[in-house]
Amino acid sequence: MFKNRTLIRIVLYSGLIVYLVVKYALPWFEEKKATEEVSKMYLELQADGLPWQVTHHSTAGNPIYQLALGDSGATTTLLFGGFHGDEPGGVDLVIRLARYLYAHPGELKNRVVIVPVLNPDALLAGTRVNANKVDINRNFPTKDWSPAYTKERYFPGREPASEKETAIAMQMIDQIRPDRIISIHADLHIINYNGPSRELALRMAQFNHYDIDDDIGYPTPGSFGTYAGNELGIPTITLELPAYDPEQAWENNKQALIEAINM
Repeated sequence: MFKNRTLIRIVLYSGLIVYLVVKYALPWFEEKKATEEVSKMYLELQADGLPWQVTHHSTAGNPIYQLALGDSGATTTLLFGGFHGDEPGGVDLVIRLARYLYAHPGELKNRVVIVPVLNPDALLAGTRVNANKVDINRNFPTKDWSPAYTKERYFPGREPASEKETAIAMQMIDQIRPDRIISIHADLHIINYNGPSRELALRMAQFNHYDIDDDIGYPTPGSFGTYAGNELGIPTITLELPAYDPEQAWENNKQALIEAINM
């Protein structure tokens, strides 16, 4: 009887260990590996043969790259890949898109300005927040900005627009004067739209087959979507990818993004 009970305990404890490893450890290692891979892509941008320009530097002094493609007299889309460093899928996706469009200029009817990583300090550290531990997607000077936060990863800063990366995004809007903006995040698997952008969201959904919604499902005070879309009136899409799968993300969203740029 004693041996049977011991065996049962061993089996139960072994099962618990396996469960914890599968639920927590493996995703952590996979996310860490993905972030390292995409960080390498970022660090090698200047050597990839595209005419990337360093237009700004982050809080910690890392370069923020920008690439403009297409007719400068046409409609302009501002495309952001990485607001949060623990969401590497967006960075991977926009770098792939930049390489593809540079190699196939005939597919562009309009102009696009691509910013693969707005928050490189976070990407290199594998964190959501910037070097000052601020979530820049809660730091924009919106009417609903609040100093309150529920988790450290959502820390909005001591005041709105306190962060260098936030100011850079605002400067880019002022300088580029985009007709539409697309910012890529993860991993809610939805097209979230702000401002007059429902038709743009529907157009993208025809190709990636994501659901669309103007409500992400929880409060996001000080968000970029609220700032650019609702308050500045620029059609703004937050493309939320599913869990990290760069090949699938590219397959699903390549044409959706091209169509959005050309719309």
